[in-house]
Amino acid sequence: MVKLRNTGSKAEGFRLRFGSYLDDFGTKVTLYHKTDVKDSMGRLTSSADTTSTIKADIQYVTKFDLMYLNSGEVEIGDGMLFIKYSININIHDEVEFNGVKWLVTKQIEGELVGGDLVYNGYFIRKND
Repeated sequence: MVKLRNTGSKAEGFRLRFGSYLDDFGTKVTLYHKTDVKDSMGRLTSSADTTSTIKADIQYVTKFDLMYLNSGEVEIGDGMLFIKYSININIHDEVEFNGVKWLVTKQIEGELVGGDLVYNGYFIRKND
């Protein structure tokens, strides 16, 4: 399991630089997060939708990327979303930017420095 120490780790400097990068060059993204509550039998009892605005780095998947990615679920035109390590996104959440909704399809292994997570990455696909 990845350790999420906040201070005193080697990753703290990288987290600060990544946060500064997002503040300067990141894209404002609207995150639509759905939370389901299930009972002890696994039946859905309620669900709640939340909306928040976050800063993210978005990169589009190219032919060159496909040569190095092992994931058969990624296609040209999909995107990669990179966010701060402390933000919680689940698979099948939606993000919206530039008037287009995207579905979070898979988590990418985040960058580790000294065993601590620096950022989270996700594959996203247009939600037509």
